[in-house]
Amino acid sequence: MNIPKEIKNKPIEYIVLFLIFIIGFFLYIFINNSQSRMLVISGVTFFYFGWSLYHHKKRGDLHTSIIIEYLFFILFGLVFLLLDPFAIF
Repeated sequence: MNIPKEIKNKPIEYIVLFLIFIIGFFLYIFINNSQSRMLVISGVTFFYFGWSLYHHKKRGDLHTSIIIEYLFFILFGLVFLLLDPFAIF
């Protein structure tokens, strides 16, 4: 799979994904309340999971292994960030 070709073929999907990550990043930086930060992290995470399911279903290659892979990485990231909310700073 050639990533630039994939982005070129479906720019709206990737623009939406990029905007959600950017908005989530800035919300995380500017919010000082740890509970609100956890909500931002969780919201972006669940959006990403939903986006990935939509994206792979649209491509026609949504399989159980892909769902498990996304769940594994999402849960790993959530645990990492929620255990240490200032990990990236």
